[in-house]
This record gives sequence, structure tokens and C-alpha cells, in this order.
Amino acid sequence: MNLTSIRPGRLQDLPELHRLHASSLRCYYYDDLADCEEPDLLKGVNAVLVDRQTDRMKGFVTFNDVTRSEALPASAPSKVSLRAAAFASAGPTARLQFRALFEHAHQQLPPQSQGYLFSALTEQGWLRASLRESGFDLHDAVRFYERRSRPVGTVHQAAALRPAQPSDLPMMAKLDAAAFSPLWHMGITELQYLHRDCRFEIAETAQETLGYSALRLTSDGSPRGFSSAQVVRLAVHPTVQGRGIGRQLLVACLSYAHQLGIDRVFLNTQESNSPSQNLYESLHFQKRGRPVPVFVKHMSTCRTGSFTQKDQYYRTQPST
Repeated sequence: MNLTSIRPGRLQDLPELHRLHASSLRCYYYDDLADCEEPDLLKGVNAVLVDRQTDRMKGFVTFNDVTRSEALPASAPSKVSLRAAAFASAGPTARLQFRALFEHAHQQLPPQSQGYLFSALTEQGWLRASLRESGFDLHDAVRFYERRSRPVGTVHQAAALRPAQPSDLPMMAKLDAAAFSPLWHMGITELQYLHRDCRFEIAETAQETLGYSALRLTSDGSPRGFSSAQVVRLAVHPTVQGRGIGRQLLVACLSYAHQLGIDRVFLNTQESNSPSQNLYESLHFQKRGRPVPVFVKHMSTCRTGSFTQKDQYYRTQPST
């Protein structure tokens, strides 16, 4: 007899969601959710596992809202990222429960010919096992870098740099789609979010836009104002990669941080992206910590609404 049920979460579930997060050691939050409120977790594509006898929540998963980027190629899948998960059970039971909740969550998505590319970035062993149980494959890893304060040299000015304006975002999204695979792509919605709290610069010639950078400053409340900075985006169009544009944009970020007296600058890139790693290490960035695995699963929707798996979008395009 089945004593549990699966359904989408509701705002009325907040007390139980809070209890589950507080009592379970098997909790996952994507890093960018550090300041996220629990009600926000119920606004995306989610599913909860509830004990019918006690009304206690036994499991929870939520994915980001799907807003397809208009800059993506017509054949590219829409990206759906795991935002949070929590389970009261352990071992095989937790893995089976995750799979059931994942199945319920993706069935809430409307059928589309391009399908969906589900992804999750995690070091947690229980979640990695649960992802594999649900058919996710290890695709890549994210490598983290740190650079301590030191003088920044001059570089060849391969392009003109200027601050990005809101009107530039559609063009930047198209450039981003050319520079990155669908898994790593940022559309207008994500770029608008970055534009609110980042220093955006565009590299261009009189004829075309070649690349852009986004630098976020971290405040520490001190009189100096900022303790660190993160290069959250560095994109160069594939047709002009290798011409020094990425280096020029990155050095401009470092010079700006140095002028503000910032001691530490962080960034990250794909473990498979050797050209970017070579660039960062040539500018005295050093590897920090262990790479974090990235798991993916591509589900394509057929006319009947059923799901099948593909892998042609797993490969990461070269990027700077």
C-alpha cells in the first residue's frame, strides 16, 4: 500500500519545507541561492513527496523557471537547472524518491520540439548518486580560480572597450549563444540580472561586437568598500577568439579591481576549457579547491508528449 503522494509544492507547504531543510542532512542549494527565500523555491518547476498519514514532507526538488532564450538556435534545447533538493531518507530510498520527483517535475513542462537540457552542479555524494539513478551523466566540471592582488601589465588593444547599455543586451545574448553551448548560455533574462549589479564592458570595432565581460564587486562593509571581485562572464565570439580580445577584457577587469584596492579576484570555467584556463593562468590566476562535477540529461519531447534522451548537445563549444 502506497502511503506517500507526489504533487507540486504550494505556499501552504512552507512550514513543512522549512522543517525538512532544517532536519535533513541531504539538502542541496545551488550557490546562487544563498539569499533566496523559501517561497521562491515553490515558484519554479517543483515536486514534493508527502506522507499521507502524517502530512509530513519527505522529499522536495525544484528546478528553475524555464524562459527560453530567443538567441538560442532553433534546434537547441531549453536549459533547466536544479535549484534545490532535500530528502528525509537515505541510500537507495532517497535515490528512488529523487527519481520519482524528477519525473513528476519534468512532466509539468510543456512539450516542445527542442526538448529540455536538465543540469545539476554538485559535489554532494548522495545527490550525485541520485542524479545517476535518474539517468543523468557526468558531462564536465567547473574549475575555480583566484588571483591575489598584484600589478597588472598592459596588453595589446585589439578592440575598443565601452560600458554596456541595456539596449546592447539582445546583441550580447546572440554573441553569448555563439560563444557557448546551450548548457552554459546566458540569454537576455540572465544578462539583465547581471547588468543590475556588474560592471559590464563590451569589446567592439567599428563594424561589430566582438566580446564582453561582467565584473561583480563584493562589499565587506569596510571603509574601503569592497573585499573581492568576481569575473562572472567573459565571452568572445568564436570567429575572433585567439586574437587577444579575451585577454584585453580580462586585464581591464583586473585593472579596475586593482584601482579600487581589491585584493582578490575570482572566476571559474569549465574543466574541459583548456584555452580559457591557459589565459587565466598566464595572468597569474591559480586553481582554487576541487572542480565541481556537472551532470546533464537531455530529454526531448515527442508528439505524444513522451520523453526520450539525446546527447548531441552535451559537448561544450570552445570559449574564452
